[in-house]
Amino acid sequence: MNVVCLGDCGIDEYETTGDRLPGGITLNFALQARRAFPPDDAITVVSALGTDRDAALVRNALKMSGVECKLTTLKGTTPVQRIALEPDGERRFTGYDAGVLERFRPSPTQRALIEQAGWLVTPHFVQIAGLFDRVLKLARRGALAVDFADFRQHPDFALLERSLAHVDVAFFGLHGDDSEVLAAIEQLARDRDRLLVVTLGGAGSLAYDGSRTHRQAAIPVPAVVDTTGAGDAFAAGFLGRHCHGAPVTESLEAGARHAAAAIQQLGGNRSTNGVEPNSSSW
Repeated sequence: MNVVCLGDCGIDEYETTGDRLPGGITLNFALQARRAFPPDDAITVVSALGTDRDAALVRNALKMSGVECKLTTLKGTTPVQRIALEPDGERRFTGYDAGVLERFRPSPTQRALIEQAGWLVTPHFVQIAGLFDRVLKLARRGALAVDFADFRQHPDFALLERSLAHVDVAFFGLHGDDSEVLAAIEQLARDRDRLLVVTLGGAGSLAYDGSRTHRQAAIPVPAVVDTTGAGDAFAAGFLGRHCHGAPVTESLEAGARHAAAAIQQLGGNRSTNGVEPNSSSW
């Protein structure tokens, strides 16, 4: 299977610690997917980087991961996400600079790769809404998974309803007390017969498949170091199973294991200190 990850690759800048690490939803997902999907599956990143020093950090992270890359270089800055890390490990986004991603248009080679992919995985958030709109218009034979990454802050149901005609699986990061949004998402899943997956932090996760609601508890960890990228790791674990025909319950459990491993380390995509999701071998 060919999985193409199209979207943001950049730098996570931690205001509280001074760390500057490769990050971004697409980069995080791709590196986690390389661990979650079978070895024979191709995981390819399609994105744009700038001409600054940050681009080298991102390229090096991708090179070391075994993920394939089709990257465009544009004059300017690589995207930067600024993060404040709270004492309990919860991350808070404090600012985003999209850099060259605002001007990114997939090349003919990249479009051909997207068209032939078995799955295309991409995020939506307000700072790159234009790129998301362009992605929906691209020719595509395979399935589409979308992470509506800032839906809790910007619950745009009009956008969601328009998008669901193109989307096979959608991910949302909410809190357990977002009852009205959860009810509306569940109703959309029923009305549109779509698989909508919601992560709820310590309250676990759930999936609406159009007819049933499936629930998964969060997996306890010794200590939460950094929740950055937990949703990206969850999506990688989930899709690593779902794309190969696993039941929703098994996919949710795999997502929970990958998220639990991710929050025990600093950064949204690294595997350090021996922390692994302990996935079953393929």
